[in-house]
Amino acid sequence: MRILFIVLLLTCSKVFSQLPVTELFLANVEIKNKLIKVKSVEKISNHVGYNNQPGFINNDKEILFTSDIESDRKTHICAYNVKTKNTKRLSITNTSEYSAQLLPNKKDFSVVMVEEDSTQRIWVFDLLKGENKSCLSQQTDSVGYYTWLGKDSLLYYKLTTPHSLHALNIKTNQDVWLCNNPTRSFKKVSATTFFYVIHEEKENTVYLFDVRTKKATPFAVDNVSANQDYSWHATLSLLKSEAGKIYRYSIDTKVWAELADFTSFGVKKITRFTISANGKYVALVSNL
Repeated sequence: MRILFIVLLLTCSKVFSQLPVTELFLANVEIKNKLIKVKSVEKISNHVGYNNQPGFINNDKEILFTSDIESDRKTHICAYNVKTKNTKRLSITNTSEYSAQLLPNKKDFSVVMVEEDSTQRIWVFDLLKGENKSCLSQQTDSVGYYTWLGKDSLLYYKLTTPHSLHALNIKTNQDVWLCNNPTRSFKKVSATTFFYVIHEEKENTVYLFDVRTKKATPFAVDNVSANQDYSWHATLSLLKSEAGKIYRYSIDTKVWAELADFTSFGVKKITRFTISANGKYVALVSNL
């Protein structure tokens, strides 16, 4: 068991050391009649390197993202101000941090920290000072991705063999296995529901999980996409990216319909995207 754990750590460290070169874009949009009208798009990452995992905070006035902006060969959490167009580094550490998300308390943010021994756990940071406050759960390691469900619960992608998706209760430390071979896309849909995606050989299947009944129900199938980036929007429902476009899944027709095209703005291949709560912006990550 110890040998397996060491292998996982070495593999994970190698993955994170070979980061792709990505650019971060901010699109000004209008959502109307279940379509996205793209008004303008600007590149907001200001260096060639890894710029990824965007998320809106502070009433959509800022964007948290991961970047290797410094010369220390590590990644840190940065904040981009939508109005001033300035970028500042938030996490002040000697480690690498990924996947910044605002905590339900709106005062702190959490990250996946690659600790000095390559252990990957979720840590909590002060949003104003950028200082790490505590490890969320000492025994919860090998974390690849995660998302908050509530103040005391989250979902996380565990770097096991095979990879697996778990639900964690922070208060009780109850850890529940949900599935194997998930994609990195899973998110809260409502107070009682979240979605996740299982990657299979020829298709991806999207499931809706009801926390009351503890039951997962197939919602959509995607046998076209080579990408594994899916999201959920309050009014647009299930979304995915493909090349430089975003598609919406129609519950009625069970067809993926084109929602927005960003290719004319220099967006080549969307690997991540998120829509602001006010519906005015889309933050996009594109490979070069």
